[in-house]
Amino acid sequence: DIALSVILYLLTFNTLFKSLIINSFNGWVFIRRLYLLLLSCTIISLLLISSVFFLLRPYKIQNVDVKLKFDEKSANNAYDIIDDQLDIGYRIPGEEESEECIEYFISKFRDINSDFSYKIQNFSVEGVDCQNLLFKLNEKEENIVILASHYDSRAKATKDDSNSNDPVPGANDGASSCAVLIELAKIFYNRRNDLDCQIWFLFFDAEDQGRDEGGYGIDGWGWCEGSTEFVDDLDSFYDSEEEDFDCMILLDMVGGNGLQFIKEEHSTSTLLDEIFEIGRQLGFYREFPLLSISSSVFDDHVAFLEEDIPSADLIINFWSNPEWPHHHTTEDDLSHISRKSLEITGKTIEQFIYNNYYDELSNNYQGNHPWKEDMSYPDSGLMLLFISLIAVVIVFPIIYYFRHYRNTKNEDVKS
Repeated sequence: DIALSVILYLLTFNTLFKSLIINSFNGWVFIRRLYLLLLSCTIISLLLISSVFFLLRPYKIQNVDVKLKFDEKSANNAYDIIDDQLDIGYRIPGEEESEECIEYFISKFRDINSDFSYKIQNFSVEGVDCQNLLFKLNEKEENIVILASHYDSRAKATKDDSNSNDPVPGANDGASSCAVLIELAKIFYNRRNDLDCQIWFLFFDAEDQGRDEGGYGIDGWGWCEGSTEFVDDLDSFYDSEEEDFDCMILLDMVGGNGLQFIKEEHSTSTLLDEIFEIGRQLGFYREFPLLSISSSVFDDHVAFLEEDIPSADLIINFWSNPEWPHHHTTEDDLSHISRKSLEITGKTIEQFIYNNYYDELSNNYQGNHPWKEDMSYPDSGLMLLFISLIAVVIVFPIIYYFRHYRNTKNEDVKS
């Protein structure tokens, strides 16, 4: 879209130049036409530049200066945690492997601290027993930040032309985000005394069994059943008189090759935009692009948004992505996981927490907290293309007028 916009602009300028300058070297006529050319180009340039600045206006965000712990070693650990989940088997709701995965998560948090606080929420979908799992860090703090992921893997590879009835390994779609959360829990636990917030690490069951273009994961199930159940029973997990929610950040498909997040349109824009800017300041321009795809994804954050909790979904383009075309196929396996993607995701969320909650350092940070404002933006690339087309529509009548004027003058001279 950007390249096309630039090409249209250059073609327009070239046409104007040829129409107004060539064969016009006759004193004041040339000067007048040159003036109109420059004026027209200036107006068009200002229109384009102002539009770009409106769409991509910089935020006054400067990451706090603190050493990040989510490094290459953490990425390797996260990779191993993905491998462990795949070794457990397919984490299909109601199956034994799903319960084993819950026990595995508990064991990983107990490795951090044997007394790590957690709760299991039992619920059922169409008679199938399911479980959400919640771990709490810094329970003495009253303001809560939720970091979440789903852990179930899809029962059928409904986008796989050859194996549509086989289960999905779910290395990226489920296991990757769970692995990043576990590594973040280790890091935040070690710095818990410096953090002015309570952090929930929340793992949802029954997210990925709804119907896509190939059919249901499990017949009759909807999307995001686990998060819906959790929010329906939210009051039982916290003290509403003493505690409150600052935000919820959902990670989904964060470990694949060619990581690039989209601007998910259900998300609270001020929260998601801040995360994107934090990522860019860390140098992750490709993963958090200025001109990103915008699309609405019904995901686990939607139930929290309906409770007026600012929420953001860090998710990729999974429907038409040549770099990771494995969504809901049997190819969503360990061979298509990138340690670098895991590290980028972990670093960005770690920096977000420190920016907003790292003891005295966060007092000097100016972000978008409390993330209550929400604005909907059009896809910036398409907007640039639209503006360029408008510019062409404005300029070509000018070209026509001058050509008509020149032809008329030539006819007058001949007559």
